[in-house]
Amino acid sequence: MAQGRVSRRGFLRLGAAAAAAVCGGCGMFGSRKADVVAEPRQGVIRLTSAQSAALLASEGSILVEAEGHPDKILVVHLADHVLYAVSATCTRMGCTTTYDKDTGEIHCPCDDSRYALDGSVISGPAKRPLRRYDVTLENDQVLIKL
Repeated sequence: MAQGRVSRRGFLRLGAAAAAAVCGGCGMFGSRKADVVAEPRQGVIRLTSAQSAALLASEGSILVEAEGHPDKILVVHLADHVLYAVSATCTRMGCTTTYDKDTGEIHCPCDDSRYALDGSVISGPAKRPLRRYDVTLENDQVLIKL
């Protein structure tokens, strides 16, 4: 075998190591602790007054986890109390997405998929949209219907 060439076995080992590194990166970058953990009542998550006020004071997002619900929910607030709520789980890689305020899009850090605020896919590799949740404002409290 010529020097400097990689054997098939060596190539496969290198590929396996690269795949493990990528998957490990998804676990590290694709998972995030929820900003709010709430107990849903009658299929509705009601953010506290303080949590709602903090979200409504910003043009940003929070990550909500409902006890007993399999999905983390990304809630985005825009100006004038416009709210969006979608599953925070990328439909391709299963990583936790984030809201990119600069682009106004939802981004998967693992595969670079981009979603609109309504959950539709802007660019892949993801093919399926994020699940949407009804979100409303009632007496200055944010409500998310599961």
